Amino acid sequence: MKRPSDALFSLTPQAEGWAVWRDAQRQHIVPTLAEALALLPGGSVFEFAIPCYPLIIERLRLPATEREDLAGMMQLQWEKALPFTPEEIVGAFMVLGSTDDESVVWSAAAALDTLAEFDETWSKANRWPQRVAPYVCHVAASCPAGETVLVLYVEQRHWVVAVVEDRRPGWVQVMSASDVAGFATEFPSLVLTLGLDDVPSEFARVVVAPEIVGCEDILRSVTPAPIEALPLITPVAKVDIDLLPPHWQASAQQHQQGKTWRKRALAVAAVYLVFVVAGIVDLLVLQHQSSRLESELKAQRPALSLLQTRQARFTSLAPAIDPHHYAIELLFLLNRCLPGESVRLTEFDQMPQEWRVVGEAASASQAIDYLSRLKRDPDLGAGDITADPPRLLANEKAQFQVIGKP
Repeated sequence: MKRPSDALFSLTPQAEGWAVWRDAQRQHIVPTLAEALALLPGGSVFEFAIPCYPLIIERLRLPATEREDLAGMMQLQWEKALPFTPEEIVGAFMVLGSTDDESVVWSAAAALDTLAEFDETWSKANRWPQRVAPYVCHVAASCPAGETVLVLYVEQRHWVVAVVEDRRPGWVQVMSASDVAGFATEFPSLVLTLGLDDVPSEFARVVVAPEIVGCEDILRSVTPAPIEALPLITPVAKVDIDLLPPHWQASAQQHQQGKTWRKRALAVAAVYLVFVVAGIVDLLVLQHQSSRLESELKAQRPALSLLQTRQARFTSLAPAIDPHHYAIELLFLLNRCLPGESVRLTEFDQMPQEWRVVGEAASASQAIDYLSRLKRDPDLGAGDITADPPRLLANEKAQFQVIGKP
């Protein structure tokens, strides 16, 4: 089963109202174009078959065969037929036939102002067609290939007469008549213009829409071709003419870009939400771990408090129980490091966390050498030993002071 994005949706004018098509199947007929547009699946692309009444349709013989040259000539012709600038005109054409130096073309054009009646429908729904082709092109595609056919049908209550050449519209007229009496008055004069416009007037058949009744005698008076009923007009997948106005295309692209940006914004918001949720979960985990650690610390706090008490008690009793803190042991170590009799200690003071010794040396160098010995001593050097620079005395000796912390 096709997804809506894979199907070909079309909106086509009927004798009254509008038809909604999905591929070759007609889904609905509704009174207004807005109602038809509302029946399309959301996000699906669609083509619009425009009626002939807002169009300027011409059959021309032009002295050129290259398409670029023909396009330039057609632009000039549209500007002549429509009092608007090139930017205010949308048009397209197809080549019906060509010789060595000229071409016969069929063209359809419209001023953008004349298409305003459709603008409001698209704008209100924020949806625009992907392609726009005259409905008569779909009508022509329903005719037999290789034949010239006269077609009479109704679109949006307007009677349309068309000469179809090999499944392509070669001449199209929107009649002012909308009933049999008006048709009987207007149609014979229209047929006379066929020769003036160099349009084939010998038809393989005449095809009439079911909505038109009572015109058979008038048609037989003009052509001996057999009269047949117009079959159901199914939109064709590809039409050579595209009348999509630039501002419709720009609006569709802008709307599509807006949808793309909205999708991206939603994606970014979703990613952001994921990060926020992850952050909240992470925060909850950390809070749980913190609460667990706090509980464990609270449980261990009595033991830690006891350990700290024991440590403080041991520190206060260290001088009495640690041999390295005994005064006699400390004095022994300090004297052991003396370099000779020229250096002697004059003061010694011991506190729980610090000891201090003052001495005299024959020279400053000997005092510095004594400090170095103290720092290198394996039993004293493990602590923090500092000393001020030696001070020279009046007797030319150097006094020093050393402070140590176990």
